[in-house]
Amino acid sequence: MKQKLFFLLLATMLTITIKAQGISPESYNISHSDSCWYVTMNYRIAQMPKDDELILVTQICCPDTCVYDTTRRFQGKRFAKRYLKEYGALPPLTPAGYNSFTMIIPEDMVNDTLIGVTYSEYTTDDGTISTLDTTEIILPVPAHLSCHPVHSRPTLSDIYAQSHPYIKNMSSYATLDGETVHLPANPVNHVYFTMNSQHLDPAYQNNAATIDSLIAAISTLMGDNNAQVQSIQIVGYTSPDRGDEIVPKLGYKRAVSLRDKLQHSCNLPDSILEVADGGKHWHRIYSSLATSNSPDSDTLANRLINEPNTKKRLATLRSYNNGQQYKKICNDSSHIYRGACCTRIYYHNLSDSSTHHLNKVVAELSSNPHPDYESLLEKLKEYKNDPRALNLIGVIEHRLHRRSAAAAAFRKAALMGDEQAAANINILGLSMD
Repeated sequence: MKQKLFFLLLATMLTITIKAQGISPESYNISHSDSCWYVTMNYRIAQMPKDDELILVTQICCPDTCVYDTTRRFQGKRFAKRYLKEYGALPPLTPAGYNSFTMIIPEDMVNDTLIGVTYSEYTTDDGTISTLDTTEIILPVPAHLSCHPVHSRPTLSDIYAQSHPYIKNMSSYATLDGETVHLPANPVNHVYFTMNSQHLDPAYQNNAATIDSLIAAISTLMGDNNAQVQSIQIVGYTSPDRGDEIVPKLGYKRAVSLRDKLQHSCNLPDSILEVADGGKHWHRIYSSLATSNSPDSDTLANRLINEPNTKKRLATLRSYNNGQQYKKICNDSSHIYRGACCTRIYYHNLSDSSTHHLNKVVAELSSNPHPDYESLLEKLKEYKNDPRALNLIGVIEHRLHRRSAAAAAFRKAALMGDEQAAANINILGLSMD
């Protein structure tokens, strides 16, 4: 009797031990390769029944296919068949150690969460006992990479305008007014004329170099496929001395001379050329007075600036201090007032179709939880030399867990100056090597 009680107690303790352990995984490990997740369930069973008396079925399911524990329990050993019916493929069950099993799950079958299901069945003296344990498995969430809408790249005209103060984007266009137009600080775009003359002589002063510079600038802008020249404004001026007053509208005629030269050299249409008569070159006069060593120059400059009537302004200049300042202006450097100036070249950037298409990819990645990544990569091939597209390729490759391809795309884009790609390299802890 005592012997029977001993064996009964031993069987009960064995059952309790196995139940207490629950045949549930002590831990799990996750790795990724070749577009598949590898989930290894690690079991630590201290005491096993005899051979063939323990059945352990370990599988993975998604939350939406095994919602309730009762459902999982009734499935039991049929769970693998249901998984096969649900997904059309059964992850292989591969031993990875004495008490470990590794499941291979194609990444396109899951999002962020899996459920590990362990069905165990074992035999005791009291009969067959079955248990079912579930473990929530959290897959690593991909890094939140920089994938913001892209901006249009600077055109050749944008870059050229940075070093040429008389080249402006059409957004800052202003109607040409010869009297109030403000000239660029850099006088590189001025050409000069002799007294009473409207003839543009390349040999006079530094005209040849200035004309060549203007033609080169206009030709560069005209050759930009991503921008279009919209307007070229030219103002002609006359000297304050009386000689230039002999020829009517001389300032306008000087502007026309420069216009005709540029139009002939660059084959420009009439529609983009604007000319105006600037009258006396008051901007240069004010500048000359400001740099003069004469004690009266500041006083004279203030009087001229505050006089709105151009005729009275000229009379004040000629009579001030018995005409001494006027003589200095006429005698020292009179040629600088007899000029024509290409005051502004305005351009307009054309529609950037690549930016539009790349932003459609950005929108798809941002709004669609399950985008067709391979289709998006195919679309981005057209822009493979665009650093903005390379950054998007890197984001997609990383989401597909092809990390080496993602790193290569980010590095190439960063070397080409893309700021988002450089930020993503920092997020992922990559080097530029």
